[in-house]
Amino acid sequence: MKPASKFSPYRRAEFLQSVAAKDRAMAERLCDLLEAAFAPADIQIYSGFPIVVRDMEWIAGFAMRASGPVAYCCSAGTLAEMGAELTPYMSGKSCVAVKPRKGESVEVVLALVARAFEAASRHGGMISKTDLRKREAARQKASAGSAASPAKAATKKPAPKKPAPKKTAAKKTSAKSSATAKPSSTRASSKKQAPSSKRAAPAKTKGK
Repeated sequence: MKPASKFSPYRRAEFLQSVAAKDRAMAERLCDLLEAAFAPADIQIYSGFPIVVRDMEWIAGFAMRASGPVAYCCSAGTLAEMGAELTPYMSGKSCVAVKPRKGESVEVVLALVARAFEAASRHGGMISKTDLRKREAARQKASAGSAASPAKAATKKPAPKKPAPKKTAAKKTSAKSSATAKPSSTRASSKKQAPSSKRAAPAKTKGK
């Protein structure tokens, strides 16, 4: 991936101000085409030109070069769909020169670029071998991390259960208390009956 320091947010007005006055009208037309195919939030500025990058793949964009504007839109997927139309205008492996052929109007080229931007939004972009290796390494690391998380959760020991309180001690205590209470009540009743029998004996003697 290119250094993050070379990327900045896409602000259309600021970008157009950075373009030479003689090229500004064409730059505005290309901004219209790019924004029609992609959300403005997906567009960034890289080294002075608008570009759409997804998952380290360069999808679409354009640059105002000294030799004329070029549209970056020729990924493998786009070429598979529109290669026959784009090839006559191609400049390098992935760019289309926004320059009409003899007898054509620039509007013909702009219409072709508009369709190529729209096709590029449905396909993957271009990615270097170095960035591809970095992306695969990052994906493998993320996959290994997500696989390790459930394993850790499965090996986690459950918290030990607290033993239930013993009820036998309470039962024994209540049984002892009830056993000791019965004899005391028996003794109390016998003590009360004893004096009453002694007092009854003198009463018979007075009757004689």
